[in-house]
Amino acid sequence: MPSQALTDWNAKRASSIGLAWQMHSAQVASTATGWQVDQALAIVLQRMATEFQGFCRSLHDEASEFFAVTAANGNVPLEGTLRKLLSTGRDIDKGNAHNDAIARDFSRFGFIFWSAMTAVDSRAGGWPKELKKLTEMRNGVAHDDAAKIRSLITEGYALNEPTLKTWQTTLHDIATTMDDVVGLSLGALLGAPRPW
Repeated sequence: MPSQALTDWNAKRASSIGLAWQMHSAQVASTATGWQVDQALAIVLQRMATEFQGFCRSLHDEASEFFAVTAANGNVPLEGTLRKLLSTGRDIDKGNAHNDAIARDFSRFGFIFWSAMTAVDSRAGGWPKELKKLTEMRNGVAHDDAAKIRSLITEGYALNEPTLKTWQTTLHDIATTMDDVVGLSLGALLGAPRPW
């Protein structure tokens, strides 16, 4: 059974990203200019990054709750202290959910994030780079940084439908694997059945 965070990713968050794609498709089907189509792609990119960050926060919250309740074993003040220690100052609360941010935040649960991800799915070795490039493109578009966007294009990352579709698939694969890795790691760390 998946976490609530992954359930929401596959339903509500996927629907939100799908709506952004529908807006893009409407622009492509109309007599929109290239600039308007690019703006619609920027909305898709922003929605993907936003929903992934929301997923990461939700999964971290769920993991923190399980950790606090299990480790405190009925000691309510300790539960609150653990919850606070696990969630205060998270990178995903103040910036993008890029590869380093999620690795730092999830390392609070006692495992090396990308190593654990790669142990479960060999494709995970390439995911940090893709997540980094997605974040760079999102920031380049959001901050109107033409030089950053040009640099990404020369690296093979254009703001176009194929790139965004690839990133969407990658985000889905990362979310699915994260759900598994975090659940397994919490169970192993706490000597308890995995939470989901």
